[in-house]
Amino acid sequence: MFRRVLVLLSVIICCYGQIFAEGTENLKAIVLEHDATFTLSSPTSGELKVRERTMVFDKSGLSVASFELYTDSFRSLSSFSGKIEFGGKVINKIKSSDLVTVSLSSGLAEDSYVTVYEPNAPCPCVVEYEYTVSYKKGIVNFPVFFPVVHPNVAVKSADYTLKVPTSYKIQYYGSSMPEVSQVGSNDVYKWSVKDFEGYVEEHSMPSVKKLVPYVHSGPVNFSYAGTSGSLSSWGDLGDWIYNLQKDVREVPQDMKAKVLDMVKDVDGDLQKIRILYDFLLVHTRYVSIQLGIGGFKPIPVSTVWKTGIGDCKALSLFMQSMLEIVGIKSDYVIVHTDNPRLMEGFHTPGQMNHAMLCVPLHADTLWLECTNPRYPLGYRHESIAGHDVVLAKPDGSKKVMVSSYPDFLRFKSESATVRLMADGSAECAVVRTLKLTDTESYIGFSGWNEKAQFNALMSGNSLRPVEFKVKAVKDNFNQYTDSSYIPEMEISYSFLTKEYAKVSGDRIFFDINPFSKSLYSDRGERKNEINISIGRTICDTVRVEIPEGYLIESLPSSSSIKSDFGVLDTIVAADDQSVCIVQKIVLNRGVFPKESYPEYRTFARDVTKSYSSRIVLRKK
Repeated sequence: MFRRVLVLLSVIICCYGQIFAEGTENLKAIVLEHDATFTLSSPTSGELKVRERTMVFDKSGLSVASFELYTDSFRSLSSFSGKIEFGGKVINKIKSSDLVTVSLSSGLAEDSYVTVYEPNAPCPCVVEYEYTVSYKKGIVNFPVFFPVVHPNVAVKSADYTLKVPTSYKIQYYGSSMPEVSQVGSNDVYKWSVKDFEGYVEEHSMPSVKKLVPYVHSGPVNFSYAGTSGSLSSWGDLGDWIYNLQKDVREVPQDMKAKVLDMVKDVDGDLQKIRILYDFLLVHTRYVSIQLGIGGFKPIPVSTVWKTGIGDCKALSLFMQSMLEIVGIKSDYVIVHTDNPRLMEGFHTPGQMNHAMLCVPLHADTLWLECTNPRYPLGYRHESIAGHDVVLAKPDGSKKVMVSSYPDFLRFKSESATVRLMADGSAECAVVRTLKLTDTESYIGFSGWNEKAQFNALMSGNSLRPVEFKVKAVKDNFNQYTDSSYIPEMEISYSFLTKEYAKVSGDRIFFDINPFSKSLYSDRGERKNEINISIGRTICDTVRVEIPEGYLIESLPSSSSIKSDFGVLDTIVAADDQSVCIVQKIVLNRGVFPKESYPEYRTFARDVTKSYSSRIVLRKK
């Protein structure tokens, strides 16, 4: 397809008003040219020059050609120009005054900004930008090269050139290797992309990084905001992070006295940690602080003690300081909450977006989420479990992995007793049980207002309750004893609905499971491998009391649907007074070839059909 696009590309460029060439119907845009060159002039300064031209086929592709640049106190936009061509003529010249810059501040102190331009033009058109970004005061990462990040966008030509002083050590990680040469006093690294056909967005697809060209690069030895360090290993990075904290660790005397007083009558490290963790919850709140080197360095412990505010770095250091006061050692942790794996052989702080604590307790290891102490003590939540992390330690930093949980522990169930009436209404009493990651979105549930509780429990079904009540909430969030701890929650609720069943003459029709699930599948040919990143178990039990004067006319049979993607078991039992349905689905984690998608589609269709099966009652 892409070859056909290229053959007719020049015709389209010269005559935008013509009907699209054959083969372009699935493309939003083509990056005709993306030429980026970063020149490092010193360890603390450099310049990025970019020229990019994008052909947009229709209005849906205009967002692909938007200009978007993030800046802060270390980088700024120093020049900019642009234009839009339609029908072979320039219809709009874009000036720097047409750009919109807004602060990204969502907290107390940030110096990050985003500058944007959103083109609005008839299509097909070509949008062009030329701009320069100046870097100053320090560099720990070179500019990232991502010529395309949107689906259904092709690339005709894209180049990234990195120029550094001769013998200057760099590191890089990407989808391809560079050509390396020496030009004058610079070592030159160049990555090129030609005729990239783009990718298609599908559900349960691999990470976009596995599908598009990209390059990450950076120095091995760096200078940044008046500091310096080495990035030759994860240990070096951790050591730099730890050393940044030396002048912000001082603990005020009144803080020390308060902490000691809180645990004076407490035996055991675990109970002391629980008391201090609860104190963190009550007396602090998260506020983003990213000024200058603040993206890596916490504000002083004394400031958090005085104000009660801090970002993930400051709150983690504050909790670490409280633990140190009572004689409990802990390690400061940096991690990325979205990317489980750190890039192998590429050691940069830009791969991290979060900080927390690791507390070794004899044979156990406790992971503390200090940004949100509402998480149960010791629970490794979804954004850190199984992730690579770096421990910043005074005696040698290192990379480790946070242990993950087995998939069978990820569990959700509904157990419902339904008193069905002859008019189709019903009184329902339900117990929702949640384990592991399914508890995360319900933390603090008891304190929510009624509307929020209603939405959390009733979304996903069409029963439309006219009366609703939460009867009881139980959890084990304060019961951590060792690493085998699993957070669990149980919510009992009841509701009255007038639409549980449909009545037609002498018959009553209703679904076997009002909490039914469905599995989504795409139509058409699959383009990507199937990546199911999380396995889980969902089990529902529904017991329906049959209205007096009715009997069962039609009842689905018990069944089992099995595939490599999972298993759904349905058990149906009935007597003269009631029907009981148990449906348990186990979804498997795994990476499957795209050729197996027809099997997945069949499994999804059969599961959805089973969940939507109906029971028919008839008047005696």
